[in-house]
Amino acid sequence: MTIHKLIVPAAVCAGALLWAAVAPTKPTVVACVDLERVYRSLDQLKAAESTAESLRTQLQSRVNAVTAEVEAMKQELESFQPGSAAHNDAMNKAILKAGDLSAMQAFAELKMESERANTVRDAYLKVRESCATLAKAQGIDLVFIDDTIPPVTPANLEGTMQQINGRRMLYSSATLEITDLLVEQMNKAFRAANPSFVPAAPDAPTPPSPAAGKS
Repeated sequence: MTIHKLIVPAAVCAGALLWAAVAPTKPTVVACVDLERVYRSLDQLKAAESTAESLRTQLQSRVNAVTAEVEAMKQELESFQPGSAAHNDAMNKAILKAGDLSAMQAFAELKMESERANTVRDAYLKVRESCATLAKAQGIDLVFIDDTIPPVTPANLEGTMQQINGRRMLYSSATLEITDLLVEQMNKAFRAANPSFVPAAPDAPTPPSPAAGKS
């Protein structure tokens, strides 16, 4: 009875190993994306840049208005007799207004930095979401960021090693590239959701100079 109990599991294990050895396995499908080129090509980021520029203009306008008030108060201060009550009162007001200006400038910088951070984060999350959708539709199992494209910038030994150590890929075939497909899919979805968005016209190529064709 004991021998029978031992033989059956052994036979099952042997069968499982034999099946694993002969059963066909599905190859992993891999693709790569040039993330920097994705960021440069996304309508989502171009629209965000336009919005950020508008916010920057508004904030700068407010800073300029307070700056003008501070300058006006400084000029007014010169019209009073130093040490007089009117001079001291005007000086205190100018100091308070200068403090308001400093606070507004700091707020503007923090606000713009926060907007830039949120824009980059939102774009990254959207890239991941869209990449997953594209990969599933194309039967792709893994999508890597192709970090072989940007050149290693000449620097000192430490800086050069930091650039090299920060990379994870040594080679990527062009046949694995899906950057254009990803950008096309994302821009199509963005324009459908934002019909008022008008993409900027591409820069016209610079015509060659007349001397360029002469030998």
